[in-house]
Amino acid sequence: MRGRGHEGHRRRVIAAGLALFLPASVAAEQPPIQVNPNRPTFATPALTTQVGVAELEIGLQRSAARDEGRLSFTPFLLKIGLLKNVELRMGGNGLLRQTQAATPAASGVGDTTLGAQWSYLRNGPLGVDEAVQLTLKLPTASAAKGLGSGEPDETLMLLLSRDLGPFHADANLLSTWLGRPAAEGRGTVFQPAATLSVSRTLDAHWSLTGEVYWIGATTENPLVVSNLWALAFKVSPRLVLDAGLDVGLSHGAQKLSLFTGLTVGMFRLRRPPAQ
Repeated sequence: MRGRGHEGHRRRVIAAGLALFLPASVAAEQPPIQVNPNRPTFATPALTTQVGVAELEIGLQRSAARDEGRLSFTPFLLKIGLLKNVELRMGGNGLLRQTQAATPAASGVGDTTLGAQWSYLRNGPLGVDEAVQLTLKLPTASAAKGLGSGEPDETLMLLLSRDLGPFHADANLLSTWLGRPAAEGRGTVFQPAATLSVSRTLDAHWSLTGEVYWIGATTENPLVVSNLWALAFKVSPRLVLDAGLDVGLSHGAQKLSLFTGLTVGMFRLRRPPAQ
């Protein structure tokens, strides 16, 4: 017994000595990682990923078009909390497989997006959080296979979010400049879009989300109006699972999409700043 007590005392002395020489941020317990899911909706919340945290969203989606075409893809989004109110973003459609009537199926890598989001106002007028996001689409999908346009796009987005008891709402306004191929004279085509999403916390683990979104028509693309419903399960603060469906309301929208996926806080790239 005397030997065990002496060993425990020695360990406590060593720990106390290390605490004197280590920075407070190392000695103190790290705050838990808590994810800030963007998926599975079209809308994006105004608040950004925790500073220093790498967060991954990934899923599987299957869409049925009105002309009997089918599209399967694996959307992903990697978010890195660069600063307290700034995150870097890299995403895309992942792997694609497209089937259309009377044409061979096409498979390949989808387009890739790079962007950044700045949450410039928290708890502003009426308790609304505000942010802006700039995204560049890199044309990594094959235009020859019909998996992408083959041209870069730029999107500027205004994000508004509000919490009210068990409810959370996100409203986004988007302006996209679609790149035109050389055969069409290059340049860009302007495409506006908007979305409104409302989530309801059901209990400590479950939440339900409903959303409606609109994508304006262009000379190359029809008007899209659709509504989306999703159920999410919070396994832990750093892992959220989701599943749902997206039902098109306009002729230019898909007939139906089914999706499932997850959001996970992977790791810390650096320690959070001292409060």
